Amino acid sequence: MLPNCFRHYSFVVNACILLLLFFACGISLPTHAQTADEAAAKLSPLLSPDDTAIQKVVLKAYEAYAKKDAPALLSMFSQQSPYYREFKLFIQEDFAANQKVKINGIRVNLARNLQIQGEKATAYLDVEIHAVNKDTGKDAEGFGRMAHTLRFVNENGGWKIWQLMNTAEELTIELLAAKTDDERAVVLKGSEPFTDGLLRGLADQAQSLLERKGNDAQAEMVFNIVLTTGKRVNSLLGTANALMGLGDVYVARGDYVPAADNYQQVMKLAESLGVKQGIAAVSVKLGNIHYYQGNFPQAMEYYQRSAKLFEELGSTQEIAYPLLSIGNAYFAQRNHTQALEYYQRSLRVYERIFDKAGTAYLLNRIAAVHAAQERYSEAIDFYQRSLKLQEEFGFRALTAMSLAGVGNVRFKQGNYTEAVDLFTRATELARAANTPEVLWQTLTALGQAYLAVKKVALAQLAFTEAITVLEKLRGQLVGNEREQQLFFENKTVPYVAMVELLIAQNKVAEAFQYAELAKGRMLLDVLRNGRADITTTMTNEERNQEKQLNARVTALGSQLRKESSLPQPDKSRLAFIDAQLQTARLESEAYETRIYAAHPELKVNRGAAEAIKIAEVAPLIGDTKTALLEYVVAPEKTYLFVLTKNGAGVNADGVEIKVFPITITAAELTTRVQGFRQHLANNSLDFKDHSRQLYDLLLGPAQRELEGKTAVCIVPSNQLWELPFQALLAQTDRYFLEDHALFYAPSLSVLREMRKRVADHESASNLVVSSANASMVTANASMVKAGLTATTPAPSLPALLAMGNPKVSERSLSATKSRDKNLSLGDLPEAEREVKTLGEIYGAQNSKILTGSAAREETVKAEAGRYPILHFATHGLLDDKNPLYSRLLLASSNGNNDGFLEAREIMKLDLHASLVVLSACQTARGETGPGEGLIGMSWAFFIAGASTTVVSQWKVDSASTARLMVDFHRSLRGTDKQLTVSKAAALRQAALRLMSDPKYRHPFFWSGFVVVGNGM
Repeated sequence: MLPNCFRHYSFVVNACILLLLFFACGISLPTHAQTADEAAAKLSPLLSPDDTAIQKVVLKAYEAYAKKDAPALLSMFSQQSPYYREFKLFIQEDFAANQKVKINGIRVNLARNLQIQGEKATAYLDVEIHAVNKDTGKDAEGFGRMAHTLRFVNENGGWKIWQLMNTAEELTIELLAAKTDDERAVVLKGSEPFTDGLLRGLADQAQSLLERKGNDAQAEMVFNIVLTTGKRVNSLLGTANALMGLGDVYVARGDYVPAADNYQQVMKLAESLGVKQGIAAVSVKLGNIHYYQGNFPQAMEYYQRSAKLFEELGSTQEIAYPLLSIGNAYFAQRNHTQALEYYQRSLRVYERIFDKAGTAYLLNRIAAVHAAQERYSEAIDFYQRSLKLQEEFGFRALTAMSLAGVGNVRFKQGNYTEAVDLFTRATELARAANTPEVLWQTLTALGQAYLAVKKVALAQLAFTEAITVLEKLRGQLVGNEREQQLFFENKTVPYVAMVELLIAQNKVAEAFQYAELAKGRMLLDVLRNGRADITTTMTNEERNQEKQLNARVTALGSQLRKESSLPQPDKSRLAFIDAQLQTARLESEAYETRIYAAHPELKVNRGAAEAIKIAEVAPLIGDTKTALLEYVVAPEKTYLFVLTKNGAGVNADGVEIKVFPITITAAELTTRVQGFRQHLANNSLDFKDHSRQLYDLLLGPAQRELEGKTAVCIVPSNQLWELPFQALLAQTDRYFLEDHALFYAPSLSVLREMRKRVADHESASNLVVSSANASMVTANASMVKAGLTATTPAPSLPALLAMGNPKVSERSLSATKSRDKNLSLGDLPEAEREVKTLGEIYGAQNSKILTGSAAREETVKAEAGRYPILHFATHGLLDDKNPLYSRLLLASSNGNNDGFLEAREIMKLDLHASLVVLSACQTARGETGPGEGLIGMSWAFFIAGASTTVVSQWKVDSASTARLMVDFHRSLRGTDKQLTVSKAAALRQAALRLMSDPKYRHPFFWSGFVVVGNGM
């Protein structure tokens, strides 16, 4: 969990408020530009002697503080007080931390009448301190409005300070002690008036309850009081503090939708007032949401924006928090060197200002870096230093993180018993602190430690609870499908651990259930519950802002292409424009997330779609000629589930499930898969040994189950998405595709929903056709009665939209090629002939064929939703950095569309296609990882509503591709006397025809294309 750090939280909020002070000041008893004696001389002569004496002490005390005169200040404090040592330490640390701070003035106001009871007295003060940094002349951080309570005692005929307290601390204690709302109302009534300083103090106390005590319920109660009171007394300070604080409560619970909504409210306020401090403060909070959801580049954008603003403002304290957050983002992306640099920069600030909470957190993070670098001795040292500091303030979530860190080191060192103890303590603290982000990690680590000491039942309980926490978190995310997909990417560990644990217990069906839970969850949610359409709820202002951001992305892309197309492009200018383009992209994506946050009603029920069970698999298999293969890649082994209908030995639903452990590490598997794919993509001749070895490794264990199967669905895992299974060679020297029609699916749960979607679309289409036919019959009958001849045939719905060889601008082509000299982006005459042939296959009435300048991006966006089959025969470009910026090259006729149909744009289309064919290079590639599988073109089309894609795994040959595609559609379309075949079978038939030509026998030509989705 990322801490806000107690002391820093005040700074963050104060940053939002410094410019708001001008709206809230009603101050008396000024000491600015006059001495305490001069101010005291102006006190009312009607005051009692004690009243006058106490107020003089107050004025002299704050004057001594302003002058940093510690001896004078301490001389006014009773040395008999038990709080004397604490006050002395506070003064020493405060003066040391603010050596470069000059206090220009202090205003003190008695918030309530002075209370004198015998030899004791109490003063409730509203204090405003204005200070500047001596070096920069800018406002110093950590000052502003405060509420102080001073208690006095009469010693030897003179009044001395007995205790200095934050007024809000006492009030918070009373509020927590109140048992009913009525009792709290009485407490609040007696604490009036509520000044900005008091509201700020209450927010600080609530933050302490949240972070140090881990009591989110109490923190929420106090923040709500601040919010209600702040609105009642028109305190922008109180309102901003409360909204920020409540956002922190929601983040701690993992409930990111209301958190983002609260932060956006404060951001809107800060932006409307032009408060840079506020914008910087909220930016880092919004970054935290992206960080927790796994979108580290987006989090980094917010963190760097915050740090830059604080730097411009001359911050020497508040900048520490975005610096440590940048370190976290680097660490999450395994850039340990940069992470350590930012952690150390932040640590120096926290140590200088004596912020022990921030220091403890940074020591913990530095320890984590050392542990990741296997420098275990240094890691333990930093963890111990952090834990020692934590003893003073009891930050439970941080302590849990530190104990878990030590536990991880002990686990790696083989000390499993000590690791169990440390993870157990960490889990108890994380649970007590109600921090789910920390809890699922400690539970996962605890489960692994239990397995190491052979306590299997306890390990299973730990993994089960970790998964329960994650499933709840999945339902509380904010943002679009990509944002939510990223959240799950690094959280599959407990699911895979459960798969291994259950397989070891021979509970294969249960293991399969967890394998499904770990795959394709975002797609499953979309297919089951639909997408959230942000366009229906956006205000005009939001639409305009979105257009401006998109226009900036397009304009910068155009500038980049223009500069790249020059005979001698300026490399420094190219780098500058490219950096601006990346920033503009992130800003555009971030704004979309802000829209989701501003409209909580857009939230789709995530995590509600249940994974498929064995009892529901039978319809996916269909008959005894089909097999389903699902892989799970674990760190040390890979597991292959095989589901078939073999007649004997099956369960009541006719499904037989077996699992085969495959001994190979994930790292070794990745190396071998990448090597084989590269051999095929390069048209190398020495691929067969690699092909046979991978067949034996990954398919050999299931050889018996695959006998006689004509159709095989493969559910890959991790890097196996990159493996062309169709080109693997059996010992019979036959390619896998020669005996089996293959297709791929993100998960069987997703496949089930895809088939349901197809069935629903077909039912809807049949209903439309039936209605049209009925109307035609009625019309014909009327014509016959009128003596006319009815010869008009019943209408048919269009089937195919195909685009081939689009006319791409020379500037776009040259700019694209300038960034990759190996690209071949010339004219595609074969592609043009390809789509025209498809027009003949489907018929003129059932197809729309667009080529050249007619094959426009805007046409796709406007019309693609009307067709059940889409076919693109054009160039495709893979973006390795961000797969959702991979694109198809099309023609364009207006400035809003640049001819690059990007995956991120495809996601927003409303498609009803049962098949999308991308007859282009590398369209099957993208970003592979745990959780969702392969993120790229196919995934984008699935999100948009398509149920099947045919895509390529490498840069394909144009001539062979055209032949393959035409034969594929001929097989798929069939003739009047033939039954149509499945998509997987149609692609297999086309590939077999192509490989029968000696010129195209090498799998480079025929195995590059795969069917992904509903291949039947």
